[in-house]
Parts: sequence; structure tokens; C-alpha cells
Amino acid sequence: MKQLARALLVSLALVCGASLFGPALLGVSTASAAPARRSLPAQTTKAPTRVSLLTMGPGDHPFARFGHTALLLEWGDHTRVYNFGTFFFDGLQGVKDFMAGRFRYWLSVSDLQRTLAHYQAEERSLIAQDLDLTRKQALQLARLLEENARPENRFYDYDYYKDNCTTRVRDVLDEVLGGALRRSFQEPGSLTFREHTERLSAENLGLYVGLDIALGRFTDQVPTRFEELWVPDQLSAALDEVTLERGKRRVPLVRATRVLAETERPPSREAPPRWVPRFGLIGLALGACVAGLGHVAAGRVGSSPLGRRLLRARGAARALFGGFAALLGLVAGLLGSVVFVFWFTKHWAAHQNSNVLLFAPWALALTYSGVRLALGKAGSAATTRRIAFACVIAAVLGTLLPLLPGVGQDNLRLAALMVPLWGGLLLGASALAARAPLPASDERASLTATTAEPPPERSAPRDEPIAPETR
Repeated sequence: MKQLARALLVSLALVCGASLFGPALLGVSTASAAPARRSLPAQTTKAPTRVSLLTMGPGDHPFARFGHTALLLEWGDHTRVYNFGTFFFDGLQGVKDFMAGRFRYWLSVSDLQRTLAHYQAEERSLIAQDLDLTRKQALQLARLLEENARPENRFYDYDYYKDNCTTRVRDVLDEVLGGALRRSFQEPGSLTFREHTERLSAENLGLYVGLDIALGRFTDQVPTRFEELWVPDQLSAALDEVTLERGKRRVPLVRATRVLAETERPPSREAPPRWVPRFGLIGLALGACVAGLGHVAAGRVGSSPLGRRLLRARGAARALFGGFAALLGLVAGLLGSVVFVFWFTKHWAAHQNSNVLLFAPWALALTYSGVRLALGKAGSAATTRRIAFACVIAAVLGTLLPLLPGVGQDNLRLAALMVPLWGGLLLGASALAARAPLPASDERASLTATTAEPPPERSAPRDEPIAPETR
């Protein structure tokens, strides 16, 4: 429970500052304005002797959870690594640019020695797949990359799944191969955009929950296999399957595979985790605790010895219940508000997100009513009950609507968590509203009278001689 509560709080930061996890996911566009013609660098006047796809394994930071892709071109001892995943996050301005759909990446160029040192320092794997390109294709690739790396061409607007550091490598290779990649992978993909996101972020619970909240129903569409190559490990695996026609025979595109850096990290999951039961059990446990807390605060604890002890904690239970309602309303309301705002941005992956019903924006009102309830203010329990009822209705709708054709969204994990949690809050608030807590001063007097020890009984008089009065 503590881990999930921490995850929900982290999720708020992730969703509000979506640019923090954006770099791990996606990025970049293709064409830019035609540049003025200049002489190309010397190394592009002849074909590179070796062209390799570099696939970097995942790292610890949220930026690195999805891995990375680059291209390595070698001319003997001279190497150039073309990296489409370079970005600069400029604080608040970066958040504004991201929300406006203007978050920019660019193509940077380094060498193999520095690239290898960087990933070794981060304890991430680095695999090179040597591609069997003709001299003409290798030279064409070198010129395309150098042209794209010019200052006037290197920047691009970032998009999550359809145009990122991996799709740009995919697209430039496809251009050099005459469309062979696109023709080879027109069948449906193995997983949806959301499922790939879940399998790659599952080791970081905060990132996993935050992304699951932020993504809308369009990410539950099944892409083509070619579109699925936005993921580094999927592109690497796909290239191993490609064969090219050379004269009267077909040859594999990948001529050899080299391990440049190893790691002891476990490999990425092949499928997303099935966590609906786990989230459901956590939601039921939290909901039951909240409902029980509300009943203790209302004094509905029975007359057993345990009930009498709980009755003494009625004031503390009321304060805890009100504080929890205020915190839940603050976190859920802010998350829902951010989800709603994203409906109207350029980020298509967050559009038509039914999670706005699971995290209703009007839950923010619980922040006020919950604090008043914790302080024992009159009418606060009834207000909290009405808000909780509205949140329960919205959460049920947010669970059922995605099951309808044309509205489908894979949000059962979050629904399994939030529906029982809102239900528990409603039950607790209803118990309090039916028997509203006393104001703090009256309650102390009531508890004093209830818990005071009865006076000791006087013993029966014994026949003793009566002392004479002293005058």
C-alpha cells in the first residue's frame, strides 16, 4: 500500500511534467525545409566500410527505460554515431513547449569511443548489427545523415510513438533500402502502443502508473508491424528477419551482430504484466480501510470491549478520515484536471482518455470538505458524501464506457484500484453523515463522561464501637 501511495504521488508529477518521461518514449519527424546546398563533409565522398544499427538497452532513469537506437558509420578508424535522441529540457519553458506540442529534439553526431564510454558508465548494453548494404546504399545513407545533421535541418518536433529516435532510424534505412522495410512489415503488430509502454515501464511503478493514467484510447489500437518499430528492441528484432534480393539470391540484411557492451540487467519483458487482480486487491484493501475508518469515526463500533476501545479513538478516526479524503481529492482531482487538459493539446496519445472519469476533476472539492470534516465542522460529512457519490458514479462510468464498441480503452487496472477506493470513501462518509461527529469540545466532554471510571462502591458498615464525640 505504501508503494502504491508513493506511486500515485509520483504519477502526479509524471503526468503534470510529462516532458520528464517523454524523452524515454518517443520523438521526431521526417522532412524539413530544403536547405541551401553546401559541399558535403569529406567522409561522405566515399562509402563507409561498415554500417551498423546500434541498440542500447534500458537504464535506470525514466529517460532510459525504453532503450535507444542510433546508427554507426565507419571509415576505417574514423567513426560517426548519428543520434536522433538529443534534446534539451529548459525548465518551465520546456514544460510550456511540450504542452504546446513544440518539444524539440535534434540529430547529434559523436564517435564510437565516447558513445561506448557513456553506455558502459550507465551499465547499459550496446549491440551493433552490421548491415549488408551495397556501396551505393552505404554512401546514400551517409549523405542523407550528414544532410540531416546540418544546423538548419537537424531539429524536429517530438511525437511519442509515430516519430522518435527509433522511427527516424527506421525511416532513413527504409529510404535507402527502397521501401523494403515497409513492404516487409504490413501485418498487424504483436502489441498495442500502450502494451509496449507497459512492458517497458513495469520495473518503475511510478512511471508505469503515470503513463497508464496519461494515455488515452488511441494508444490501444493495434499498429502495423512497421509502425510497431518505434521500440528499439522491436526494430532490432525486425532487421534480423529482413532479407534483400541480390541478383538471383536473397541475403539477410544483418550480416553480423557484435556485443560492444554487456550488462547484468535482466532483459526487457516480452509482454506487459497482468496486474488487474493486484490493483483490484489493493483497491479493495484501501477501500475497506477507509470505510472502516469512517464507521469508527461515526461511533458504529458495537458494544464489545474492542468497540469501546475504538469509541475512545473516534476523534482521531474522524481526523484521519477527513485528512485522507482531502489528500485523495487533491491527488485525484489534479490528475484528472491534467488528463482533461491534455484532451485539447496536440498530443494525440492523450486524447479521449476515459481516465478523466476515474480521477474526476471535481474531486478537488474533497480537499476543502475533507479538512472541514477533520476539524469536526457541521455539514462537512454530508458534503463529503455527495462529492464521493459523484466520484463513484463517474468511476463506474469510466469502467463501463471503455467496454462499448468504438470507445474502448484498456483501463481495467486503474478501474480496479479506484472504484473500490471511491466506494470505501462513500461508505465511510455516509456513516458519518448519518451520525455526524460532535464538535471537538463537545466530543471531549462526551468521551470523558463515557470513559470515566465508575466510583467505587461503599462497603457495608460493620458493628464497631462508636467513638465518643469530642467537644
